[in-house]
Amino acid sequence: MHHFRSAHYPVLAFSVQLAAACAGPLPSVSILRAPEGATLPQVVIDATDTLHLVYYTGSMSSGDLFHVTRAPDAADWSAPQPINSQPHSVTGLGPVDGGQLAIGPDGLLHVTWFHRDPTRFYYTRSDHTGAFESQQTLSVKDEGGVESGSTLTVDPHGNVYVFWHADPVPDAQRRVYMAVSRENGKLFDLPRAISPPAEGACGCCGLRAVSDNVGTIHVSYRGAGDNLRRGMRLLTSADQGRTFTDQIIQSWDIGACPVATTTLSAGPNGTVVAWETQGQVFLADTSRLEQAVSPPGAPGFRRKNATVSVNYRSDTLLAWGDGPGWQSGGTLHWQLFDENGRPRGESGGASAPIPARSVPSVAARQDGSFVVVY
Repeated sequence: MHHFRSAHYPVLAFSVQLAAACAGPLPSVSILRAPEGATLPQVVIDATDTLHLVYYTGSMSSGDLFHVTRAPDAADWSAPQPINSQPHSVTGLGPVDGGQLAIGPDGLLHVTWFHRDPTRFYYTRSDHTGAFESQQTLSVKDEGGVESGSTLTVDPHGNVYVFWHADPVPDAQRRVYMAVSRENGKLFDLPRAISPPAEGACGCCGLRAVSDNVGTIHVSYRGAGDNLRRGMRLLTSADQGRTFTDQIIQSWDIGACPVATTTLSAGPNGTVVAWETQGQVFLADTSRLEQAVSPPGAPGFRRKNATVSVNYRSDTLLAWGDGPGWQSGGTLHWQLFDENGRPRGESGGASAPIPARSVPSVAARQDGSFVVVY
């Protein structure tokens, strides 16, 4: 398991001495720009080490999703393929929107997103030619009051799980919902609530899901109990989504919506979750949530939109934006950590800013190196 050293809350700065001996060579980190005009990129890497990127183009209210690939020896992205079959059926208001994707054990891509007015949650998957099927509507009514997109994961058995939070009520009464397909995305069960009623769900905050290599499902989301307790929370299922446990990751009492994101990554020895609290980004092993860590140094403005990936050696790459408010993408920064939560090497970044209302995305290659796309 990852054994992360504890961060002392609410202190934002994290300091730790580097290990005297590093565990293996330092993984390389490459930076790639998404195609021109793309925002809200999400990247995964398949078994052939090919990058698959889903991104958004359009206005803040409506637009479209596209898919491009990049082989290991390619100099640029492939020609874009449309994802949503109904034009302009995607919302890309900010960092909690756009599309989310996952690769199944058969190599097919699964994508989910939402659109407002009326609110609908959508899903599609690729076929073996690389094209995408007609989009499916997963929500059975106009959910109302939704400002954040859906997320999904695929377990080793090919079960597809899509999650979102909804209900046209105060955040304190909002719930996290799940629709699951036991048929590799062909048909889905009716959605059902899986989060505790008393914990609520932050209406303008993101959520994320991942399956580990044995099929345990994790969903990170921000609560909103009493419209005040907006700490990060973790839903976990060890029985293919039939039951879930819920636990607090980190508390944060705030009487407003922080527009904050979260990400998860399953590694060979555990699953890591990343999130933002009070302008600082954190990561922790899901088995040791009390031992969260943050990158060295203090934020320039607000560290936000954390994204995380774990390689086959259990090295972890955390990337984030640093900028004011939620609409600025900020400047890109990243930091490597070893499996014990200690920073490895110096932090890195890029001079060109992250586009407005966008985020970075990271993934680990087969050789243990990392790629950051923004």
